Amino acid sequence: MKEDKYCPCCGEKLSLFYLKQTCPNCGADLLRYNMEERLALDAQKAEAEVQALWRTVRKIDKARLVEKHYRKKGKPLPWEDAQADSSELPAVSEQNTNES
Repeated sequence: MKEDKYCPCCGEKLSLFYLKQTCPNCGADLLRYNMEERLALDAQKAEAEVQALWRTVRKIDKARLVEKHYRKKGKPLPWEDAQADSSELPAVSEQNTNES
């Protein structure tokens, strides 16, 4: 059986086939209720996914090509924020990255 739908504002039970934008009881906008909070949560999830991706790239990139490219361009490394989260990653010495 599918999960029942409820109004997030007043808690009234809505039919599974209720497709209108507003609640019939309180008139709350069902599509845009707490939109800012949901967008903030989505932004946090997206940031975590990007950081996880860069940690994976760093683990895979044994030749340190990405680091060499970013340092050559003078840009900060994309996973510098993620370094504090992952203690299992080895520290990169300047000696290894400057060799070409």
